[in-house]
Amino acid sequence: MKPVVLIAVNFVREQRWPIFVLLLWVLLLAFLGLITEVPRGRDDLLFVFKQVAVYAVVFSIFFGGSAIYNERRSRRILAVLAKAVAREQYLSGLVFGVTLACGIYCFSLGITGSWTLGQAGFPALQVWFLMMCLLAACMLAGTVALMFSTFLNPFFSAGATAFLLGVPAVASRTLSTHWGYLLPVYSLTATVLKTTFDSPGSVTWLPVAWAFGETLLFWFLAARIFSRVDIAVAVE
Repeated sequence: MKPVVLIAVNFVREQRWPIFVLLLWVLLLAFLGLITEVPRGRDDLLFVFKQVAVYAVVFSIFFGGSAIYNERRSRRILAVLAKAVAREQYLSGLVFGVTLACGIYCFSLGITGSWTLGQAGFPALQVWFLMMCLLAACMLAGTVALMFSTFLNPFFSAGATAFLLGVPAVASRTLSTHWGYLLPVYSLTATVLKTTFDSPGSVTWLPVAWAFGETLLFWFLAARIFSRVDIAVAVE
């Protein structure tokens, strides 16, 4: 467990600047909460809140899609795996690192959202439920991107992830909403985007639990693929 935690913490440290950029958007929401007349501008605040929330999912894809590539390019991965760290542990550390990076963002956004939206009458508990939906979506999206990154470069892994996650989204809009649960990143993100002051939404944990379960599935697939990858080959 210790190697997994150390790899995750090191990943967060290496991604400190992208995380800092994300947190600037949270500061923007806090600033708007200070200067906006809340009763009149509450819909605008909610719009910014939802827009800022979606950025986390996008960043999680890039986090997961570039993690292995950056490690292989710097040759750091060879040093890590040479220290009796199994490849499954290494991938677990990266998944935990992506989740931890997005968790920092979701926690900061949850605190800011509870304050800014709470002043306008939005339930604070619903804000934190939305953050759990967002974190589950980020974790699953990041793990899917990580799985593709075991054999693709970051650009193609991000594209493949967007395509795979987009298929259930399109199917849920054209065929049946149940298709959105196939890979629930879209349904979880939609839960955040569709919330309003008049209809904050209900607390439904099934998509969150399903996302956690599929995260384990894609971690398993990534581990099986990664076990066959020659990491000694240099990447460009």
